[in-house]
Amino acid sequence: MQSGKHQRRVNEPHSIAVDGYDLIWEKRHPILVDWRREVKGASVSVWIRPGKTKELILDVMFDVYGVETFPNPDRWEVILREAIRSALDEGWDPESRGTAYRHTPASA
Repeated sequence: MQSGKHQRRVNEPHSIAVDGYDLIWEKRHPILVDWRREVKGASVSVWIRPGKTKELILDVMFDVYGVETFPNPDRWEVILREAIRSALDEGWDPESRGTAYRHTPASA
């Protein structure tokens, strides 16, 4: 078995620009309701340079943004930008290093 560092990525990274930062994001996993197995959000990793700068782990709950399921790509990009801005406002510094910063946006 290989270490996590040498395993193939499950999701392809995507780029997004937010407030002057050129960022990379990839989906981590869906957020499910405990007993229903119903998708209520998505957990996403965001960095400037994966493995080199501080990772932002965003837990994006769809109901906060007025959607019930995973939105179309254009709407998802708008939601993701708002969620990243929320993390920046709360203190995430994308250029720093260190342990991951976890954030769950509370409102749109």
